[in-house]
Amino acid sequence: MNRHTRLIAQTNAFSQLQNDCKEKLLKHAYVFESADFAALETLAALFICVAEEGEVRELTLRRIFDGGYTDVVRLPRAHKNGKMDVEEAGYITDTAYYTPTELQTKYYIVAATEPLTPAVQNKLLKTLEEPPASARFIIFSSGNDLLPTVSSRCGKVRLEEFSVETIERALKEEGYDEVTALFAAAAARGNIGTAEAIAADKGYRAAYEAAVNFLLHVKRSPQILPSAGEMLANKENFGAVLDYFELLLRDCMAYSACGAQAVVLKPALGDIRMLSAEFTPDVCLELMPRIARARDRIRLYGNAASYIDELLFSVLEVKAKCLK
Repeated sequence: MNRHTRLIAQTNAFSQLQNDCKEKLLKHAYVFESADFAALETLAALFICVAEEGEVRELTLRRIFDGGYTDVVRLPRAHKNGKMDVEEAGYITDTAYYTPTELQTKYYIVAATEPLTPAVQNKLLKTLEEPPASARFIIFSSGNDLLPTVSSRCGKVRLEEFSVETIERALKEEGYDEVTALFAAAAARGNIGTAEAIAADKGYRAAYEAAVNFLLHVKRSPQILPSAGEMLANKENFGAVLDYFELLLRDCMAYSACGAQAVVLKPALGDIRMLSAEFTPDVCLELMPRIARARDRIRLYGNAASYIDELLFSVLEVKAKCLK
């Protein structure tokens, strides 16, 4: 059992929850906020341990992780594919008043990877307004996706992001090689759970190769369609291609301003040196919002093929305009 418990137990978020337990200021509902739901799962398990026993005990923690307590309910269920519906919200309202069987309190962890709809949130609202003394609610949020009526009835705990160095060290402690650990840490946007998923997925290495090959070798419009086809062949990792575009461009700016010591992707330093000749700070600054816009469109509409050509053509367009 790892789940980065030691790292997450050192965060300000966990300290805040420990203090609530110690000072007997526990709230009936919390919003745990982070893009990293895997890390929030660990934070929730640590919190339940301390709320129930005053300290973190490995056996209790393991049982929580393994689903060994009937009083710790995770929703949505696995077959819902991360989407919480009104039926599951109704399960909470129907069972929240039941007496816990093993623990002092019954815990509901709402960890929907898709934002909760207004209908689901309104279904939960009455229970949050009149909560039973024997139940506590933990709602995961990626930020600004809850109705004010819901969030105002919850304590807010934001899990801070980790530095690239911290994540890299944690991954190497797990046995990942230095290059894999660094590339995963750099692409994870401060999220340890995301970094672990990246390190374990060979598709992310392919995503880096696709990104750097395009930036280095595609110079003319006719070359774009074959390059787009290569990226779409692995379209489930196209988000990773965008991440590496962004990281490479940021490193180009850092290299231009401060030299090699400022580069994050140090194993890619040779590529960064070559790229920085064409991807000047002006080019990089104009491309960053376009990459962010492509990422948002894919997240909202889910069709990478609709936006990849537009983005790739814009890379050549911006570079040609800025280098005149």
